[in-house]
Amino acid sequence: MSGISEFLASCQYFFGYAFFFSMFVNALQLTFPIYMLQVYDKVLTSYSVSTLVVITIAAVICLIVLAALEWIRSRLLLRAGIEFDRILSEPLLAMTLHQAAQPGAATRGEQASLRDVQGLRNFLGGRAVFAWFDLPWIPFYFALIFFLHPYLGWTAFLGGLVVFLLGALAERLTKNRLNQATSVNNRAQTFINAALRNAGVVRAMGMNRAVAERWSRMNDAVLNLQTAASSSAGLLQAITRSLRVGLQVLIYAVGAYLAVMHESTAGIMIVASIIMGRALAPVDQAMATYKQSLEAWASFGRLKKTFAEEPTAPPMSLPDPLGALEAENLHFSVGKREIIKGVSFLLPAGDSLALIGPSAAGKSTLCRLLLGIWPITRGKARLDGADIASWQPEQLGRFVGWLPQDVELFSGTVAENIARLGEADPEQVVAAARMADAHQMILGLAKGYDTPVGEHGAALSGGERQRIGLARALYGNPRLVVLDEPNANLDEDGKKALVEAIAAMKKTSVTVIIVSHHHDLLTLMDNILMMRDGRAVTGGPSQDVLRQMREVRAALAEKAAPMPERRT
Repeated sequence: MSGISEFLASCQYFFGYAFFFSMFVNALQLTFPIYMLQVYDKVLTSYSVSTLVVITIAAVICLIVLAALEWIRSRLLLRAGIEFDRILSEPLLAMTLHQAAQPGAATRGEQASLRDVQGLRNFLGGRAVFAWFDLPWIPFYFALIFFLHPYLGWTAFLGGLVVFLLGALAERLTKNRLNQATSVNNRAQTFINAALRNAGVVRAMGMNRAVAERWSRMNDAVLNLQTAASSSAGLLQAITRSLRVGLQVLIYAVGAYLAVMHESTAGIMIVASIIMGRALAPVDQAMATYKQSLEAWASFGRLKKTFAEEPTAPPMSLPDPLGALEAENLHFSVGKREIIKGVSFLLPAGDSLALIGPSAAGKSTLCRLLLGIWPITRGKARLDGADIASWQPEQLGRFVGWLPQDVELFSGTVAENIARLGEADPEQVVAAARMADAHQMILGLAKGYDTPVGEHGAALSGGERQRIGLARALYGNPRLVVLDEPNANLDEDGKKALVEAIAAMKKTSVTVIIVSHHHDLLTLMDNILMMRDGRAVTGGPSQDVLRQMREVRAALAEKAAPMPERRT
């Protein structure tokens, strides 16, 4: 069952009772007009104080019950909003994280986000939603006015029809513009977030004006769309408000005419006016909150589209992996561009492999395919014989260490980041830090392991983030560790510590894959795979590959050496 279907099924109770109570709420809304009718037609004609007391007490009781039912209805819808958040937030977050990890991932206007869940939750807990529960009872009010007198009924009905058509026109004129504004605003927010994350680059390279101008263009587009939508809606709302006053005048005029012709009473005239106002109140409320309603509907549409695919059953839990890794004719494409082209190798558990090659050879992409981060276009990556896609991510993650080129840390302490935001085991945290040669560095921080790293690790240097990221990859009991340029921000001591960490992992039969050209690391590896243009051009035991590389370099150097001059 998809998230939306599960929500609708679990919230039938809340919506059903909210609709049920809405019937009584709308019936009790007639307390005041009925009270006025009795005062005008009974009390003022009979001068009976006892009648006034009785109907006043009855009116007070009805109003107390109305308040209680309104409160119960609001609580039911609030609970529905909480249930909505509970059911959808976690699976949507998992889907968002999965999609964000895909190549070329970007925020799209049609893609649902946690803000859609929060917006719908707030909508269900606010006043705007009540208009949609009250709208079905509008015919009941008009029928009652027809019962008072057909002329009054036709006056109210035709006036209400015009108001409704104006509301529908306002929705039609504003919906598309507001949806476009939301889409552009999401792109603008994504852009500015990226600029803030790279504020140092922006400042150092004089990009402030360019960033501001690009954001300003997107922001101006949002403002123009919102202004156009608000202008159209504002004009129609002004016309509607004037029409409402005109309808009040008209129904009073018809009521007065009927009273003069002795076909009605003054009380009926006043009651008809009040009931008509109550009948049109949901329309007015819907128009006043049209923006919130349209945004909520758009959010629901995005969520429904996101959860439209039938969810796949979670994979069966597999035995803890040992680390044997196999690539079977791996292919990977983004659009029409093929990035990985038929890479195959077999790496027994406990062996190590170095990926080398020029930039854009596909080394980092291959690492992500082997870890199941990106979906393989064709071929298989197998861990202990099982397709990497068949592993439960939470189970596999405990046995995998991954250090990407760009190390991202999370808001929290150093210990929390090393422990992968889970419940930190102090002994394992310190052990991982020692293996990454980060223990003394961490102790030198203001609060040691309890030092906050700041947003994206902004409180730390690049080398400090690299070492903490390495410690995070080594935390626990990983059986497969993949390191992409792990020595990029390390000094000489850090590089020596990295060599020692890899040697220690090899002693405990951890399967290690690194992307590096550092000679000390390459000589430590059991195997080397050279890649170029997405293909594996050569591979084998490290000593054999290194010897071939030396021979090729020597041949190229000899070929490039100047020829000796001939003596004449």
